[in-house]
Amino acid sequence: MRSYDVSTPDDALAYITDCNLATIESMAIKKSRPKYEYQRQIGIAQKAVNWMKQMGISMHGTRAEDITGTVAEWAAQFEV
Repeated sequence: MRSYDVSTPDDALAYITDCNLATIESMAIKKSRPKYEYQRQIGIAQKAVNWMKQMGISMHGTRAEDITGTVAEWAAQFEV
């Protein structure tokens, strides 16, 4: 999702969630990362994904649509 695609509050949450998941993906592929910050980002993303589900916000076009379990499980596939 791109920032210029945002035109509603739903889009805004989807965009911010996608950006947070991109940060997690980027951190996961690094051999050295601040563990606390990585876990904090995962926690934030999990809340956002949960809110999207609870509010019925479409995850289409975002990394969130690839999450079938938890964000931590999703992130684990990228970890080195």
